Amino acid sequence: MASELCRLSGKSSAIGAWECNLANEALSWTDGVYDLFGLARGSTIQRSSILDLYEEASRSEMNRMRGSVIRNGGAFSLDCRIRTASNEKRWMRLIVGVGHQHGRPIRIFGSKQDVTAEKGLWSGLAALSRHEPIIEASTRDDFENRLGRALFDPRFERDCFALVLFDIDDFHDIAETFGRAASDELLCRFEERLNRLFPDALASGRMGESEFALLLRMPAGQRRLTLSLDNAQHLLCRPVSRGNMVIDFTISIGGAALEGNRRREPATLFAEAQAALHVASMAGGNTLRMFDRPPVNGTRSLPAS
Repeated sequence: MASELCRLSGKSSAIGAWECNLANEALSWTDGVYDLFGLARGSTIQRSSILDLYEEASRSEMNRMRGSVIRNGGAFSLDCRIRTASNEKRWMRLIVGVGHQHGRPIRIFGSKQDVTAEKGLWSGLAALSRHEPIIEASTRDDFENRLGRALFDPRFERDCFALVLFDIDDFHDIAETFGRAASDELLCRFEERLNRLFPDALASGRMGESEFALLLRMPAGQRRLTLSLDNAQHLLCRPVSRGNMVIDFTISIGGAALEGNRRREPATLFAEAQAALHVASMAGGNTLRMFDRPPVNGTRSLPAS
């Protein structure tokens, strides 16, 4: 699996800066943006023709968000589908800010980045997780059964969910340094903290030597859940004392949200959450990642400008 992850994550991405004058909608791009759209560097560009390179759903959402940020100020970061001048399909991530003069918006500006390889990484990791699960089959099957019962329970038909996986970073090193008894106590204390912080979890379980899973409701959406998990991460990682020893540790968190289409297989949701956990671990640990699922047939995700 390690070689596959390296292959999936090894492709570089184009990135560039851009600016749009709101008085006449004139665009200014650096070379990276020209490369992203497959246009000759320095060539004449008009916003109307560039908009034709956006897929319809992304263009519509981008215009809505663009108008909102011009009216109300602030900034945003969104992903969208585009095609290059040679008709190659790509994912683009946009970061936007607004410039004002005498209290009036006069320009928008930011960066545009090719994230096609990153989107492929997420999908590839999910596929790898389906075929090469790290969690023991019996443990995973048991949790998937409980997960399936919760997902298809009519009492929760209108709810949105997230499957979240937690893994203690470098657990083998902790066990070697502090001993088996101390590392076992760390696992018990960590599980107690999870149960205390998430008492309303619809399903919970220990998945492997140092990995735990929770099925959580998302009444306020994924963004609020991510903030809650980020706050919980600090509480979950408080040092654990055992006699004269103090065990400092960090955790990686990976999650997959289930919104809209509820009728999805537990194994698929599990694979996506595990893919996110892989990415968090690859980032060096002490990290939270949510699975970034591309939209299907133009449905809303994170489009861009």
